[in-house]
Amino acid sequence: MTKRFLAMMPWLIGVEGSKFENDPDDPGGATKFGIDQASHPDVDIRNLTQTQATQIYWDSYWNRNRCDNMPYPLGEAFFDVCVNNGRSRADQLLAVSSDVASFLAARDAFYRRLAKFRPKSAKYLQGWLNRDASLRRHLGIA
Repeated sequence: MTKRFLAMMPWLIGVEGSKFENDPDDPGGATKFGIDQASHPDVDIRNLTQTQATQIYWDSYWNRNRCDNMPYPLGEAFFDVCVNNGRSRADQLLAVSSDVASFLAARDAFYRRLAKFRPKSAKYLQGWLNRDASLRRHLGIA
């Protein structure tokens, strides 16, 4: 695991939380440390440890998506979008962005559209926007 990845993990665990949750309105289903059952059907989410979650983030998100090959802080922002929104969405946002600030602004706009068109998800909007604001602070993005 690289320094960049390890530097992101305290922030990520902080925003994702460490408690087991199973919100019926969350399409990911049961979740712990941000690892969801829908994306990881073979993982015992309830008994997942932080060490196991970190390994999943390394293998399935950071390393697989080659975030270290991207410039700082774009790789870190891309990683978070892969985690929270999926690689496909991360690629779509990257395609319409000129820099990391516009990349995260595009994600804010995506969250607003999602909350509007998927009413059960509207309750998450402020948390999603807070996540982006926290990421901007963490990465030193104005």
